[in-house]
Amino acid sequence: MNRFTILCCLLITALAGTSQAQDLRKYRVQSSAYNASNRPRPSATATVPARLAGTPRPAKTRARLASSRSAQDPIYQEPGYRDPGYQDSAYSGSNLDDSEVIVDGSDPMHEGVILDGEYAYGEQAHGEHVYHDDGPMMYDAEGFEESYGLYNECDSCGGGGCGSCGAGNPFGFDLCNPAGNLPGRQLCICLPSHGWVSVDYLGLFASGMNIPPLVTSSPVGTSQSNAGVLPGANILYGGNDSAFTNQINGIRVRVGLWSAVRPNFGVEGEYFGFNEQSESFNASSSGSPILARPFYNNITGLQDAELVAFPNLLSGKVQVEATSRLDAAAVRFRHILCCGEKGSCSPWNCGPVVAQSRIDATLGWRYMQLAEGLTVTEELSSLNANNPGSFLIRDSFQTFNQFNGLEFGFQWLHRRGFWSLDAQMRTSVGISRQWLQIEGSTRSPRDAAAQVGGLLAQPGRNIGTYDRNELGVVPEFGTTLGYQLTQRLKLSFGYTSIYWSNVLRPGDQIDNTVNTNLLPPAIPGTAHMGQPFSVREVDYWVHGFTAGIEYRW
Repeated sequence: MNRFTILCCLLITALAGTSQAQDLRKYRVQSSAYNASNRPRPSATATVPARLAGTPRPAKTRARLASSRSAQDPIYQEPGYRDPGYQDSAYSGSNLDDSEVIVDGSDPMHEGVILDGEYAYGEQAHGEHVYHDDGPMMYDAEGFEESYGLYNECDSCGGGGCGSCGAGNPFGFDLCNPAGNLPGRQLCICLPSHGWVSVDYLGLFASGMNIPPLVTSSPVGTSQSNAGVLPGANILYGGNDSAFTNQINGIRVRVGLWSAVRPNFGVEGEYFGFNEQSESFNASSSGSPILARPFYNNITGLQDAELVAFPNLLSGKVQVEATSRLDAAAVRFRHILCCGEKGSCSPWNCGPVVAQSRIDATLGWRYMQLAEGLTVTEELSSLNANNPGSFLIRDSFQTFNQFNGLEFGFQWLHRRGFWSLDAQMRTSVGISRQWLQIEGSTRSPRDAAAQVGGLLAQPGRNIGTYDRNELGVVPEFGTTLGYQLTQRLKLSFGYTSIYWSNVLRPGDQIDNTVNTNLLPPAIPGTAHMGQPFSVREVDYWVHGFTAGIEYRW
């Protein structure tokens, strides 16, 4: 009877010890020489198991030790986890408890562990599934911590594919997966970025418009034959290419969306425009100082001038008005060519910093429109009582340029932490429609019916409408530096430059060669002498800084 009692006590003690060992295994899985199924573990001289059951170990292995996690607890896998790669091995997932711990290689029992991807090899590994954690630690929008593994480039860039959510949380987004965690994608997304809208302020400078000398002045005492005549006269307006060289203010709006069907494809719309620029010049005189409008007289072959104000002869005023307005729009498709990412450590706070780079190809349609005009108006009154009279003379030059073409280009995007740097190069090739209208009129007296012809706009010489199509090229370059303010908002500051070939501008269409016999009222039978009028093309560009804000959803 005593022997039976002793045997029962020993059996109860053994069962209690086994239960305590199972509970203890929840905290240390390698403290015993037995595995989850109470089978003896391999000795220190055991061979390295295959990475997957029935699959030879790859020839090339990224072998390195897991980093230390001395200040953190072991990483636990969710209960019920089974690695299908071990189902047929001697140490398959079926031999592990639901509460089995997944530890890193920093454990003292794991010295010499060789890691390949997310599996462990080595004499100390014992077939455990190890999720190595020497990559940077990431934080999502809710603040919980996750550990990501190797950072690889995409296949198209020669790597193994973007394999993690490297999004620079909490304020970044995954460049490699802009459309989100959609079916068929192996990348996760930490910021919804299915679409975006940005609004930028544009502070640009345009190439100046060339304007010949239009208004001159001479000191009192100058003879009538030399008054206002170049080169001796002073130029009050024109004679340079400084028109419209001041900063122009505009706005640019971009709206885009990534496809839910083809995640690597997106579409973007863009518009930018400026307020109409205007420049004006006004001068008036009762006769002193002397005012005039210079020109080249092809009858005499000498420089000449039309008087606006001269002592005891004429009083008058002259006004020059110039306007310019630029608008543009584009619709383009975007395709992700390749992307890559890697992790690094910030020297400021010793925290993780994710860096991502991506290259997109763009293809679309570009529209640009430039409308400009220049008008010169004179109002003259005779000071000679024996020859009274008045004149209202007007010359008008209006141009309109419209470009439609195919746009193609590339865009490079780089993210590092909260900062971003983008660069884009695009070229558009298409048709530039060139439209020019030259008008001139003279009224004498000022309230009389208008006669065709002014001073620089003459019938039979250049008055008329010109409309034609020419080949046009519009390259664009831009770069932007951005800073992520919140999960969805980003501030940006950058530079942009746009060039446009074969453009008509009003100042370049002014020919100061004048046949005085064609001035209204024209001498009957008079024909223009000299070279015929020809339309002049120039190049146009704008460049400057941008500042804006972007919102993603």
